[in-house]
Amino acid sequence: MARRFVNWAGTVRSRPREWAAPALEAEVAERVAASPGRRIRVVGAGHSWSALAAPDDLALCLDQLAGLVAVDVAAGLATVRAGTRLRDLSAALAARGLALPIVGSVAAQAVAGLIATGTHGSSLVHGNLSSLVRGLRLVDGRGQVVTIGAGDPRLDGARCHLGALGVITEVTLPVEPAFRLAETIEPVPITRLAAALPAIARSSEYVKAWWLPHTRDALVYRYQRTDEPTSTRPDPARQRWIDEHVLHRLVFPAMMQLHRVRPLVPPLTRLVARTLRQPRRVGPSTLMLSTPMPARHRETEAALPLAEAGEAVERTVGLLTRERLAVAWPLEIRFVRADSGWLSPAHGGDTCQLGAYSSGADTDRYFAGFWRELAGLHARPHWGKELRHGVDEVRAAWPELPRFLALRDALDPTRRFTGPAQAAVLGP
Repeated sequence: MARRFVNWAGTVRSRPREWAAPALEAEVAERVAASPGRRIRVVGAGHSWSALAAPDDLALCLDQLAGLVAVDVAAGLATVRAGTRLRDLSAALAARGLALPIVGSVAAQAVAGLIATGTHGSSLVHGNLSSLVRGLRLVDGRGQVVTIGAGDPRLDGARCHLGALGVITEVTLPVEPAFRLAETIEPVPITRLAAALPAIARSSEYVKAWWLPHTRDALVYRYQRTDEPTSTRPDPARQRWIDEHVLHRLVFPAMMQLHRVRPLVPPLTRLVARTLRQPRRVGPSTLMLSTPMPARHRETEAALPLAEAGEAVERTVGLLTRERLAVAWPLEIRFVRADSGWLSPAHGGDTCQLGAYSSGADTDRYFAGFWRELAGLHARPHWGKELRHGVDEVRAAWPELPRFLALRDALDPTRRFTGPAQAAVLGP
């Protein structure tokens, strides 16, 4: 019997008929060509909350298809195998004095999954990680290797691909000399933050905000490039170890159990908010922009035009207050530069990415209410989070969907890579 697939959060489970782990692109192509009629899903780190990666027939695990392929310092480009974890890519680049211009909040995902779902950091200077792609290689539904390079009109379709075009084997990304960032944290009343979001979004190269329900202030995190040396007090690397291994694995999970007792939720979130306030610190960009692995929880997320962001925040705060929801996780507010990816959540305009997180009994009510409150706004879902959109809603939100479907027809005419989750949002 094949091994079971379980995503990181434990919210998506499946048992494929067969599990394979190719280590070479040629092995991927051979496996696809030798398996006519079988439905194939690519498995990476399992860090999506959506079911897009859940295999039900043949699972191809890319863990062994990892590592740097080439680095061109003069051109500012690095080519990496698709199964490489972001943290490993960052470490390999750092050893060469290089870094990606931006990374996402979590460093555990595989590169193929990052671009498949439009994973992002927070910056109106930089786009999501899908938008960074300068070229890629994939194995299509016929088992043929396809190269899509810079200038190829198909690249905007393949950047954010939902796993529906083939098996991504290599990705080329931009790199630059490694740099350090100085982090500052400013408390801002949530009512003032909602009204000033466009200005806050442009107040630094990298900026994000967290608001914990039942507290007055949001915390605005800003990151500026600096030539200052890495902090010694606090030491970012040491603080990261404490955050990940002590706070996030031991303290916070224990505290989250307390939110089952509703009267404890408001004081609990206020206590957590105080622990998040840190003095100014300086460290390597990849360390400063990513966060420690949190306790297991659920996430859904909306991408909204920047002009609608304040209203979306106000509606969500109102929902949590009005419904007295027992939510002890932050509302995360991030920003992403516009891009041209056909299925990118940031297609066509700068966006505010509003992330709703929870782990308690009120999670389903919260997420349903969250999307209900955003009705009438131009909200698109994050492909890697819990999805509540169907084909008609996706068609209305993404004007380039017909072009993507035509590209799918060309690369995978027999739908080898369209599983139930893809069909639910793209159509059969």
